[in-house]
Amino acid sequence: MNYTLPILQSSRVNLFLFQMDDLVDIYPCITKTLTRYMAWEPAENFEALQQIGQQWLLAESENTDYHFVLRCKETHIFIGLIGVHRTQTPTPELGLWIREDYHNQGFAKESIYEVFRWASEKIQPKYFLYPVAIHNYVSRKLAEFLGGAVADKKTERKYDAVIYHIPPYLDQLT
Repeated sequence: MNYTLPILQSSRVNLFLFQMDDLVDIYPCITKTLTRYMAWEPAENFEALQQIGQQWLLAESENTDYHFVLRCKETHIFIGLIGVHRTQTPTPELGLWIREDYHNQGFAKESIYEVFRWASEKIQPKYFLYPVAIHNYVSRKLAEFLGGAVADKKTERKYDAVIYHIPPYLDQLT
């Protein structure tokens, strides 16, 4: 794969904007167990994921969403995705997932922090929304690490969720 320069980087991860070529690495990592705390299900097949990828590219071209592909700096192995959605609203939404064999290694924390700082400056939101399943304690800790507090609840098809409001990074400095 031909990698462009990363948009962002952490100590161990390069973050690139999504490209269709990334789907080859993404597809096998989206499992039923991974998505148990997500509002969506795995794509039925690779062609269905390609359609989703086309929607991501369109959203990126319209500056309404950004999808960051996380890759290990040393090996370029795909680690996960971080999305910043509805960027043209005062309250964009953050979302992420890490492939299961890379869980509990700190990749989510260091990567979302970089995206959060970038999005705070680029988008300048009132605050970020971060919906998460009530029982997804690892993701809840990420929201709290970013300064988030539970502001609402909602019922998804698969689970009950809480919605964190996360003040932008720039507000946390003042």
